[in-house]
Amino acid sequence: MRYAKKTGYVLALILFLIFTAGPFVWTFILSVTPEHAMFTGDGGLLPETVIWDNYTELFSGGQRGSRFFVSLGNSLKAAGLTLCIGIPVALVSAYVLGRMRFRGRELIRSLLLITMVIPVMATIIPLYRMFAEGELLDSLFWLTLVYISSYLPMAVWLISNYFSTIPGELEEAALIDGCGRVQSFLRLILPLSRPIILSVALIMFLNTWSQFQIPLILASSMETKPMAIVVSEFVTKDSIQYGLVAAAGMLALIPPAVAALVFRRYLVAGMTSGSVKG
Repeated sequence: MRYAKKTGYVLALILFLIFTAGPFVWTFILSVTPEHAMFTGDGGLLPETVIWDNYTELFSGGQRGSRFFVSLGNSLKAAGLTLCIGIPVALVSAYVLGRMRFRGRELIRSLLLITMVIPVMATIIPLYRMFAEGELLDSLFWLTLVYISSYLPMAVWLISNYFSTIPGELEEAALIDGCGRVQSFLRLILPLSRPIILSVALIMFLNTWSQFQIPLILASSMETKPMAIVVSEFVTKDSIQYGLVAAAGMLALIPPAVAALVFRRYLVAGMTSGSVKG
């Protein structure tokens, strides 16, 4: 029975790796496969000839390579702005909801849950009209504010739930020792909440990095288009360069992959602690 369980675990792990890592491996293989070899019926899983032309084209400084790296910079700027603005706002809001008692507090928490289930496409048309009338279209800053507004309910909910689990006696002792609320928040609450804060920051970064629908409507120039939009434009009505799209996709994976690897231990710990209802 013990060997049967181990065999089952191994098979489950293999299936998990196939379904999770398999698409990335297949994308890399496409990125180094000659274009003509992709459509031959007698080819195997691995190409007979490995080429790096697609990566060379992206790094050569040509039109497509330049557009790709400009869009990569736009995505990094948007992610940075999202974290610099969204995390402080989420922390202050979460502290008020998690540590203070006032009339209407539970109603606000319930409304946060409701806003989480509203699909983005239900609000994109009103957002477009607002942006068009206010001449806010094609602005990286205002586009970032839309991202932040869509992430804040989740961020505030998770962080406030964690804040509410911190014993009130600790904060009361800090207040008795002469620390104000701001000092106790900075010296006590924030250090204890580092896992949930970093996990929320990572989620906001990954979601911003993969945005497609919102910038597709609100961003139209190369000064604001993120990486996902520009990569999709490599596919035209006349031709599809599968290898180039795959190479761009592999390069676009590097920043979120590095972020996920660096902060992976905070992601699990933070999501677990933040999911506890306060």
